[in-house]
Amino acid sequence: MSLSVEPAPLRVAPPPVRGLRLSSRQQSLVGVLALLVLLPFVFRMAPRNFAPFTELEIWRFLAEGVVTVLLISVAAIILSLPVAVSLALGRLSTRAWLRIPSIGFIEAIRAIPLLLLIFYVFLNMPRDVQVVISRETLALTLSLMVYTAAINAETLRAGILALDRGQMEAARSLGLSHAAALRYVILPQALRNTLPPLLAQFTTLVKDTSLGLAISMVELLQRGVIIYQGFRNPMETLYVVGLLYFGVNFILEQASLATQRGGPAPQQ
Repeated sequence: MSLSVEPAPLRVAPPPVRGLRLSSRQQSLVGVLALLVLLPFVFRMAPRNFAPFTELEIWRFLAEGVVTVLLISVAAIILSLPVAVSLALGRLSTRAWLRIPSIGFIEAIRAIPLLLLIFYVFLNMPRDVQVVISRETLALTLSLMVYTAAINAETLRAGILALDRGQMEAARSLGLSHAAALRYVILPQALRNTLPPLLAQFTTLVKDTSLGLAISMVELLQRGVIIYQGFRNPMETLYVVGLLYFGVNFILEQASLATQRGGPAPQQ
């Protein structure tokens, strides 16, 4: 008696269903957008209170605030870079008369609340100062410049210390002076390596300009206050202002991430 075994038919597994995969950054963005969409419902914002934002003049008024915020932030961070470089080099100096004042200035400014610094600069400015910008704008720009210089000084100092010590030795062996080696070899690499945190600090500056409200400066947040005082819609107006801040900071964050993908400067 013979037994015959028939082979079982092969079953082909169905292809796996591939869903839409989002990166962690994209998931965060989707979550934030979902939250922004839900906020008007959570806080029961009335649709009729958004009616003023259908007028072109209102958006032009807010756009001027956005431009003001960006101009102050750009001026503050550009003016702060030479001061930050000087403070970073002073803190790294072997000379006590340079190192000790640099450390004292950096630590003192970082320990003071920014709002207190703004009040101090504003109240000590002469009232009859003749400038093309308002007294409030000048006080806010100077305060942000001083505060940012102290923050960026520590960032640049860390960038310099992160470089190989052989960089300075190689530059000196080529006949460069200490100052020339710093200018042409050390600082360019340190600035490139610290570009992402410098851009992140610029994002912080954009948000810190809202503290100008305390000295009655007409920036973006103050313009929102003017709008809701006229139309009696504080929740809706502050929501729109928050969206504008989010849009500006999101663009700056993408620029910072793009520089991070570029990688640090090669060390030779």
